Amino acid sequence: MAFVVKPLKSFTAEAQAQDNRKLYLYQIDPLLVEEEDGFNLRYYDDPKVIAHIEAFCDSFMEERYVPPMVVRALDDGRIVVIEGHCRRRGLRMAIARGARIPLVSVIPFRGNDAERVEVMLRSAQGLKLETLDVARGYQRLREMGFSPADIAASQSKSVARVQQMLLLAQADPQVQALVRGNHVSPDAAIEALIEHGDVAAEALSRKLDEARQEGRLRLTKAAPRVPRPSRKTVEKVFAGVVAAAAHLPADLPKQARALLKLSEDERAARKMEVSAQLLIGLAQAAKEIERMKARQARRQAKLDEMASGQAAGAS
Repeated sequence: MAFVVKPLKSFTAEAQAQDNRKLYLYQIDPLLVEEEDGFNLRYYDDPKVIAHIEAFCDSFMEERYVPPMVVRALDDGRIVVIEGHCRRRGLRMAIARGARIPLVSVIPFRGNDAERVEVMLRSAQGLKLETLDVARGYQRLREMGFSPADIAASQSKSVARVQQMLLLAQADPQVQALVRGNHVSPDAAIEALIEHGDVAAEALSRKLDEARQEGRLRLTKAAPRVPRPSRKTVEKVFAGVVAAAAHLPADLPKQARALLKLSEDERAARKMEVSAQLLIGLAQAAKEIERMKARQARRQAKLDEMASGQAAGAS
């Protein structure tokens, strides 16, 4: 693909697009590139973002290659950056520190507001957006009329994940502050929002205190809990097994050793007589185990329904 460099005067005079053969670059004064207030999703006080901008500054100071920014011309003639906000800040920083950069190459963009947000979210250049910033981007698209399914298709994510991110974007500022400060992982925050709703901040603070008492500095999503039978269930199963054991043949160990010498097929075909009481005891224990499994399944279904309802409410 050929690149055609054009001067600033043609920036608004010609269609800001590209055809199949040429990609247009425009040479403009770097100080003319502005940042549109409130558009970028970056949190500029983040130490990683600060270091990222400094790295771009160093590259400009040392005249290393930096990819062109994507910009658009507004109706009033102003030129604003669409993709490359950190590059722009690094460029301004380098100029303030004495670098002589009279012109910089930019790529024009023409599209609607939603497409601008999509470009920013999909951008593969530079520092990856934090999860909370991505969530804010999804919320911005939602406010522009995108459905969770639309956002999912645009960003190659599942609808369920988009709904979770929208829940995080709408969370209490205290919850977002815990995530922003890296005290709580985004997934732990989402888990708390689904489970605790409006009191998620209090629940997270309590869990964070518990984690710190255990020597952990950051609260992460809880590992899936292994279902544990209740004491009542254990007692019933135990009683059934004890009742069955009381009717086991006295020579059972000898019979078992003999059976172990047979192949699996032979053991499967072998029939043995047992007392009715033994069968009843084992059947009662097995029945109680099935009841326990059914209760656990109903509980999990209820939790899944609650989570789905919370996520749908965020949509």
